[in-house]
Amino acid sequence: MDPNLLAELHGDDWRELSGLAKKNTLSPEQTRRFLDLYRAASKDLSRIMTVAPDSLEAARLSAIVHRSRNHLSAVPSGGLSGLSRFFVISLPLSLYRLRWDFAIVALAFLAVAVVSGIWAGTHPEVLETFGDREFRRQFAEHDFVDYYKENPNGFFAVGVWTNNAWIAVQFVLLGITGVYVVAGLFSNAVNVGFSGAMMFEFDRGSDFFLYILPHGIPEISCIILAAAAGLRLFFAWIVPGPRLRRDRLAAEARSLLIVAGGLVLLLFGSGLIEGFVTPNPIPPALKIAIGIAYTAAVVAYAAHFGRRAARAELSADLDEHQAGYSVISTDR
Repeated sequence: MDPNLLAELHGDDWRELSGLAKKNTLSPEQTRRFLDLYRAASKDLSRIMTVAPDSLEAARLSAIVHRSRNHLSAVPSGGLSGLSRFFVISLPLSLYRLRWDFAIVALAFLAVAVVSGIWAGTHPEVLETFGDREFRRQFAEHDFVDYYKENPNGFFAVGVWTNNAWIAVQFVLLGITGVYVVAGLFSNAVNVGFSGAMMFEFDRGSDFFLYILPHGIPEISCIILAAAAGLRLFFAWIVPGPRLRRDRLAAEARSLLIVAGGLVLLLFGSGLIEGFVTPNPIPPALKIAIGIAYTAAVVAYAAHFGRRAARAELSADLDEHQAGYSVISTDR
């Protein structure tokens, strides 16, 4: 569509949107009108950027949409605005966007862990590759549980946090390779399965679940989320869609780096659980409940704020004037 014609048809709506974006507060009726105008203007901008990205109408409408988006985010522009945006919009929205990727990767991880555990448990020759029977007995009856108790709680919590955070960051940053994430996730799943098989071999299955579930539920969830983010980056590189490959990859990388930073913080919580709750002689049900409650709180946080940001059509990426403008292209 011709930009001049579009400006003539919708110019009044653009001016109304610009006026509402300048107001400090909006009534419920004005808010509904603002959202309708914002969505319509965003679609108009997309049309103009497709046919005439360097036109005056594109620059004018881009400024209006940008101002409206900032107003819509309801995050003040000074002081702690960056921190507020990170926790209220960027992080939960990035996590929310990965919900289906997470579900697929989680199912694959659990399938590999269960199958490998059953396979090892029903084939003694597989378990023998880990060591002789006495070695496996020592692992099941002492080493597995002692691992959580042999160091001071605080030291142990910090140690597992830094290790898991490093793994999560690597999964995200090296996700573009695809192979690194798949190999790492597969190795972790097999390790969990084989460890469980050795515990069950000596009737220590209850200890296996008691000591792995309290911290394992949030910890493994974070690692799987990191893997999902890394694979999303890989597919953005392989299948960029209508955007230039470099633009799609850069946009996904900026958003997914937010996930890496968020996972470092979230894994600190699971590290505290592993260091102070898992080895604690409190009732087993309470230990597991703490791990489930922490995971549920993270899910609720991402679902509430992430869904709200998605419905408002916000973005976890940088604004165009910071990230650089791009145009739709079929040349890849």
